[in-house]
Amino acid sequence: MTQQLVSTLESYADDVVVGRRLHDVPPYRVYEVYLDGRQAAVKVDAHPRGHAAAEGRVHEFVATQTGVSVPAVLAVGSDHYVTAWCDELERSPAPLETIDSEWAAAAGRWLGTLHTETAGAFDGFGRPRDGDSGIELEAHADWIEAVRARLSFHRSFLEPIGYGTVVDAVDQFFETHDNAFDGAGEPVLCHGDIHPEHLARTGDGPVAIDFEHALVAPGEYDYWRTVVPYFEARNDVDDSVTRAFRAGYESVRSVPAALEQRKPAYRLLLLLEFIESLHLQRRGDPSTRTTRGDRFRELVFETLEELREKAN
Repeated sequence: MTQQLVSTLESYADDVVVGRRLHDVPPYRVYEVYLDGRQAAVKVDAHPRGHAAAEGRVHEFVATQTGVSVPAVLAVGSDHYVTAWCDELERSPAPLETIDSEWAAAAGRWLGTLHTETAGAFDGFGRPRDGDSGIELEAHADWIEAVRARLSFHRSFLEPIGYGTVVDAVDQFFETHDNAFDGAGEPVLCHGDIHPEHLARTGDGPVAIDFEHALVAPGEYDYWRTVVPYFEARNDVDDSVTRAFRAGYESVRSVPAALEQRKPAYRLLLLLEFIESLHLQRRGDPSTRTTRGDRFRELVFETLEELREKAN
């Protein structure tokens, strides 16, 4: 892999040195590299599910078209992208040690700014793609259509490993409840996975990386994608963290009315995302993955029952 990576990067520099492997979790690997002596980071596909080129275009768009802080993008290739080095992100401690009210407020401001500055930039909702001249969008006129397209994407991975029924149940609910996200708001670029390994506090403000899960979606998608797994699911995070996050966000951008009412609908989508990540990344003991996956499945059906009761 190292020699192949050197050959790939030689199109960008005469002198290429591959340093440490910083991250090796499917579907990507991330390496420290030196290009003509300049320290950088490269993210490269390591699984058919990888889409580093699309992620690179999203990161490039954020770096050039918004005022939020991200490392500069140096190159985007068919299966990789290269960014400038960021010491602060390398030194960022583990999430369990750093999710506090101060971090949450900074994260809220960062996301609020990203959403504000990308409002009006896209003519629909959906997955960003690597286009011939930059970022392109798999656009859907309505968010519910984009959600169902996302479910189809998850089904292609989840059905062969035994989760097809749960994806179908969620899709059928949205097919018959196409008003589930009414009032969610306009399309903005959503990061999709903000936590302390992806967003570090610096003297100049927060700086973020890793747009693997980016979507053009209502801003509240990012809101719940942060709050549900990183605040509410943690026993050592209290309500003050969520309040700080919301205050940070609302210092830049208002949340839409009825935000809480749509939370269960977002939970359905998020739980399927979590099941895929659990089995794709293959972290931990296989028996633990199965147990957690079964619990996520149960939560999906519990949430569907909750939503049906409210609808009646």
